[in-house]
Amino acid sequence: MSGEVNEIILEGCAPVPLAHYLKALGILRLVSEQVDSEARGYWKNDAFVLRTIMSRDELVDFFLNDYRPTPIVAPWNGGSGFYYQEEKLEEKDPITGKRIKTGVRNQPTAATKIVDSILLSSDDRFCLYRKCLSVSKEVVNHMKLKEAPSGDGKSDMIQALRNNLPDDIISWLDTAVVLTSDKPKYPPLLGTGANDGNTDFTSNFMQRLCDVICIDNGEPKNGSDSYLNSSLFASSVSNLLKKVAIGQFYPTAAGGANASIGFDSDSLVNPWDYILMLEGALLFSSSCVKKLENRAVGAISAPFSVRQVGAGYGSATQEDEKTSNSRGEIWVPLWEEPTSLLEMKSLMAEGRVNVKRRSAVNGVDFARAIAGLGVDKGISSFQRYGFMLRNGLAYFATPLDRFQVRRQPQVDLLYGIDNWLNFFKGKATSDKAPASAGRALRNLETSILSLCKSKGPLRVQEVLISLGNCEKAMATSEKWTREAFLKPIPPLSPEWLKEADDGSPEFRLAASLASVYGQYRNREGRTVFVPVRSQLEPVASSVKEGKTSKVWWVKEADRDIVWSKGNPIKTLNAVMSRRIMKAQQSGASTYPDRGNLWAEPGDIADFIEGRIDVDRISDLLWGLILIDWPAVKGRLIKVRTMENVLFPGATYALLKLCFSGGKVEDVEIPLSPQIHRRAANGDSVRATELASRRLRGSGLMPAIGGITSSKETMQRIAAALIFPINDYQRHKLVDAVCRPQSNMEDKMEE
Repeated sequence: MSGEVNEIILEGCAPVPLAHYLKALGILRLVSEQVDSEARGYWKNDAFVLRTIMSRDELVDFFLNDYRPTPIVAPWNGGSGFYYQEEKLEEKDPITGKRIKTGVRNQPTAATKIVDSILLSSDDRFCLYRKCLSVSKEVVNHMKLKEAPSGDGKSDMIQALRNNLPDDIISWLDTAVVLTSDKPKYPPLLGTGANDGNTDFTSNFMQRLCDVICIDNGEPKNGSDSYLNSSLFASSVSNLLKKVAIGQFYPTAAGGANASIGFDSDSLVNPWDYILMLEGALLFSSSCVKKLENRAVGAISAPFSVRQVGAGYGSATQEDEKTSNSRGEIWVPLWEEPTSLLEMKSLMAEGRVNVKRRSAVNGVDFARAIAGLGVDKGISSFQRYGFMLRNGLAYFATPLDRFQVRRQPQVDLLYGIDNWLNFFKGKATSDKAPASAGRALRNLETSILSLCKSKGPLRVQEVLISLGNCEKAMATSEKWTREAFLKPIPPLSPEWLKEADDGSPEFRLAASLASVYGQYRNREGRTVFVPVRSQLEPVASSVKEGKTSKVWWVKEADRDIVWSKGNPIKTLNAVMSRRIMKAQQSGASTYPDRGNLWAEPGDIADFIEGRIDVDRISDLLWGLILIDWPAVKGRLIKVRTMENVLFPGATYALLKLCFSGGKVEDVEIPLSPQIHRRAANGDSVRATELASRRLRGSGLMPAIGGITSSKETMQRIAAALIFPINDYQRHKLVDAVCRPQSNMEDKMEE
């Protein structure tokens, strides 16, 4: 070694698959601990770069001739090499047809043979390994075990191993298994305690070592250099090991159904991949912590590991979240600045991210923490993996997505509904939840993950629409909602309105409609605040000090709920009709509804003339009704450009003056439900005649009446009456369809 610092690009180490990511960590750890304590590593263009005083050839020579394997053992597993198989007679049981067992365990296995061969070796490279195997055998013998322990016996063994094994191996034990106050628990990275089904990782590790290193003299075996160069630098190599397990770390190399041409294939494994992969896994040491937030006695804290979320990837289903189908997620960090082993250990020891003041518990939380900079350790991105059951056979570390670490302030909008979201998730994933609630939750989590990755009004709209679908699922499953003690989504901050504004007419119209409210007298004679939300779902709300103070479900609201699937125009007319009826029942003399956001005349014209996506308005409406509209002060959203201003037409103007929500030229227009009823039925002539007569009787002088329009257009005009307007627009409508007041006075004098 010349002392000159070299940067060696390890093309064989990549963020995907997980095996290749762990290889990079293993190389950095081993080089730093055994050769160059000043070594650094970082990621560039999806390859790992090692900065070291070694040259490329010296790096290869180190692993071939000097590398000392980390002694990893798992005597608590049946296939770990510490337990013999039960002897079988040649005679078969006449009933089962199987060979009769003697009850004596004396038959060696491939696992016991490899343990014995290392114990009998004399090469210095395996000195520490021999010591750890000897101590492990002493623990097994002291406990008088003939087969792998279970229950309390497993806990006792793990504790005995921690007490007796050299300190060098404690980090391995913390990676594979964690002792809690009740029972051993297993971080997802290494399956169930360095075991996946019938595959014991430690025995496979020792067998792969023997594939590349001669245990007797420490010399590299024939072909070891080819395997190593392929593992480090992605060079081509033939004769990969067949029918060799690699566990969950490298799905495409594991073989099985659809893994190659044909229906099935054998696994193909590079032994150095397996060795370096497990060496890297040691950096993911876990610990036992007290989880006060979920009142658990003890829970494992594994670096960057959270619960599985069945959202944000192509094959996502709610089934993925079940513990029988998933072992959780791990988000592995990628960094672009040269980092030492000590710094990496510090990063892994911290190994957690926060959403505001709490730790992330699932994949959505993790993404939110990244977007909110709840993690800040020089990490540039995270690769998300899920340990999920695939093909019904085994768990695979499935790559799900890549998340860049950058601030996405729009994610902060979610803080206001954190408590509701966590509670809803718990209920919507239960076996008693209706399918609609599960679908709504999955769509919500998918939209949140998308928002965490990139900002923009359409991303916020997706979350709003998904929240609306969650609200709809609760509203339409009344019995489940009541029994689950679910509450309506709490009022959303007005900031949602600004961040979701994409400048589209659909958004402007949906927002103005969602802002509609009326102040009606109830049966007790009290004035109550009635938002348009009450025609979509059975809720009531109260307003205090300029904002919504409370929202709750109401039992007797069936007549008020008129929103339905199908024709949106018909549905809007039903909402309008119901609100007119409620106003009439409350004793209102004029149409009382107003809106915190007035609709643009040009947007109303586009709506009437069929240039608006009414289905989009319906989707947005369910989310926008959740906004705390009494707290909305000012316009907040962008107005339509003046060059695109259109007039909604004389028919609309004539009818809207009868339902304008305020005085018309200081004149109150008496409420006439018949006008809207005729218009909603498509009777344009009768509706406009009634409107003209109503205005004339109120002291105005409309210049038109009895207008003929198509049935479809008239129904659209009737639906458009629900959109609120302001005083200026009301005045312009008067100018459009009424004679000037001065002309009226002249005619009266004549």
